[in-house]
Amino acid sequence: MCIARVEAGNRVGRIVNALAKQGFMAPFGDSPSVGIGGITPGGGIGPLQRTTGLISDNLIELEMVDAKGKVIRANKKNHSDLLWASRGGGGGNFGVYTKYKFKVRRAPAKATVFRITWPWNQFEEVLKVWQRWAPSVNTKLGSELSIGPKKGGNVSMLGLYLGSKKEAIRLLEPIICVGTPSKDIRLLPYTQVVKFMLAPDPILIQKFSNQFSSGFGRRPFPDKAIKIMRKFLEKAEGNTPAGFFFLNWGGAVSRVLPKASAFYWRKAKYYVEWNSSWVKPSNAAKNIALARNTRRKLKPYIVGSYINVPDQGIKHSGPVYYGRNYARLRKVKAKYDPKNVFNNPQSIPPA
Repeated sequence: MCIARVEAGNRVGRIVNALAKQGFMAPFGDSPSVGIGGITPGGGIGPLQRTTGLISDNLIELEMVDAKGKVIRANKKNHSDLLWASRGGGGGNFGVYTKYKFKVRRAPAKATVFRITWPWNQFEEVLKVWQRWAPSVNTKLGSELSIGPKKGGNVSMLGLYLGSKKEAIRLLEPIICVGTPSKDIRLLPYTQVVKFMLAPDPILIQKFSNQFSSGFGRRPFPDKAIKIMRKFLEKAEGNTPAGFFFLNWGGAVSRVLPKASAFYWRKAKYYVEWNSSWVKPSNAAKNIALARNTRRKLKPYIVGSYINVPDQGIKHSGPVYYGRNYARLRKVKAKYDPKNVFNNPQSIPPA
C-alpha cells in the first residue's frame, strides 16, 4: 500500500496534481481550490469514487488538536472511534485537524475523459436515460451531469473512464445517442486527465450568493419529480451558477457498510444537488425560498443530505446528514469535545 501524508492547509488540486506526476491516483471532488481539510471529514465525493471510494474511505490516520490543546493521533489502533467519526462526520465537530494520512493507488498511464453537452430543452430525456444508465455502467466510469437554469443554461456531462477511448465510447453509447449532443472525448496521459477534470475555478466577474441543498436518490426520478426540477430551473435566475447536479453512485462507495464509517448514505444510485444563485441582496429571500421549497417538494424522492453542502433550512439535521450513525457520532463528540467548544448551527451536540 502506498501512503500520502498531507497537512491541512493543502488544496485538493495541488495534492492530486502532485500525486499524478508521481504516478498515483487520489480521489477528488469538482473543484481544485477546496481544502483537503474541508472535503475529507464530510466524506469527499467525486468522479473517481466508484473506483477508489470516497476521499474519507482512503483516510487511514489523522492528527487533531482538541479543545484543550492536546494533540491526538487517530488510526485503527489508537482513537479508532475518532477515525471512524472523521470519515464522514463533517468538519468543525471534534477539534482542529492538522494532518492526514491517505492510502493512494497507482494511476493508469492514460485514461479517457469526456464532456458532452445538450441544449437545455433536452434535459428531461437526457436525465431519464442518465439515471438508469449511469449507476449501472462500469464502475471505472464516473459521470457528473449538470443542468443549468432555463435562461442561459444547458445540459453538460463531464466525466472520466479509467480505460481506452474505444471502450469509453462503447460504454457512453446509451447516453450519447439521446438528443443532439456535442461531444468531446479524449484519451489523455493521467496527468492531463486530472487537469481536464479539475480545471481552475472560473473567475467570476460578479459576486454570486448561493443557496444549496442535496440528497441521494435510490431510484430514478419519476415525472412528478422532474416537473418539480423544471419549475425550479425556470424560476432560477438566468446566467448564474444555479442549477441541478447529479453524480453517479455505486461501486467502491456501496461496498462499504453504512455503519463502517460515519458516512451513512451508501446504498443510493446517485447523488443530487441543486442551488439557486443571485447577485442583488434584495433577491436573497426569494432564491433561498426557491431552493428550500424545492427540497420540501422533492422529499418523497430522495433520502438524506450531504454535510459538505450544508443547508440550514433542514430542521433536526443530524439524522438527515448522518442517518443511523448520528447517535454514535454524538457519543464520539461527548468524548472528544464534551463542552461543545467546536460548534456551528448544524454541528453535532454531545450525547
